[in-house]
Amino acid sequence: MNPVAPAPGAQPRRRIDAVDWLRGLAVVLMIQTHLYDAWCSPAAKTTAAYAWTRFLGGIPSRLFLLIVGVAMAIRYEAQIAKGVDRQTMVRTAAKRGAEVLVLAYLFRLQEYILGGFYDWRDLFRIDILNCIGASMIATAYISAPRRGRPQILVALLAAAICVALGPIIGPAHFPHFLPRPLTSYLGGQRPMSWFPLFPWLAWPLVGVALGHYWVRSGRDARSQAIAFVTTGAVGLAMTYAVIWVRRINPYIIHYPSEIVQQMGPGTFFYRLGYMGPLALAGYLSTRLFARFSFSMMRQFGQTSLLVYWVHVELCYGLLLGRLHGKLSMGGATVGFILMTGAMLGLSIWRTKYWHGWPRRKTERPPGLPHASGA
Repeated sequence: MNPVAPAPGAQPRRRIDAVDWLRGLAVVLMIQTHLYDAWCSPAAKTTAAYAWTRFLGGIPSRLFLLIVGVAMAIRYEAQIAKGVDRQTMVRTAAKRGAEVLVLAYLFRLQEYILGGFYDWRDLFRIDILNCIGASMIATAYISAPRRGRPQILVALLAAAICVALGPIIGPAHFPHFLPRPLTSYLGGQRPMSWFPLFPWLAWPLVGVALGHYWVRSGRDARSQAIAFVTTGAVGLAMTYAVIWVRRINPYIIHYPSEIVQQMGPGTFFYRLGYMGPLALAGYLSTRLFARFSFSMMRQFGQTSLLVYWVHVELCYGLLLGRLHGKLSMGGATVGFILMTGAMLGLSIWRTKYWHGWPRRKTERPPGLPHASGA
């Protein structure tokens, strides 16, 4: 197959530092989500402060998945500029998704062994790592450019379908003769299905559209600034639109449970909305502090997989098991600061001295959170 012609005016991809910053923010929020969940005492979990940690805990999983799509779009733009054919684009992205799936099952095996072989179903739980891998494969086939043209409308239409069917397929009970480790990728009940593709696949699909927009609107500093300001403004308007509708009629869509509601369109657009101001904050941060050679957020963004792998075991594993469910909010906050510092040290050591672990780059699919960050 002959390579497609590059799109008119296509240029090599510019690195978008805000993407690394956002990934790093997701890492920090992921650490706080898991640490407070694992270490806070039952009394601490009744406080308003703990409730805020749960609110923030809804960000990292969605932000990671959104950045999956953004990173795929950035890579697509680079491939379009080089004249790469669609089949190669799909194969490359799907292969990376399959690698993430393998890592997901290796991680589940590690957790199963270190947890003392507690529950065999944990081996097949569809956690966020599984969702990221499966989403990358599905998104590759749906959103890869055709004849050098981004499939933005196709990606958004597919995302809308996932959101619309989320409350239906997401919590569905499938026939018992179907293998649950497979059907749980589409939907189902916990503890097997934490992040089913309906509706979670919508996040990377929207991310693809957003990534194409950022790249194609960011050919120079001024246009890139306009793109991120627009992203922030539209996101803010989207969140307030959902709040306004809920004030008029909080039961405009009736859901049978809170879990089903979390899979519905209202929650999706509300959560998607405040990703816009976060993206703007990331852009402003990278611009205002561009003269500094070091950024904690960008550092975390480059090593998110390693931090994920290590911090989950420290938060939930046996090594620090004495802290599980024992700390006050103040004690857990001290623990969060120390854990973040330790993970930052690990991240810096990784980038400086160890080249064996896959290092995260902007054009490659992004990092990985854990189940309780839902």
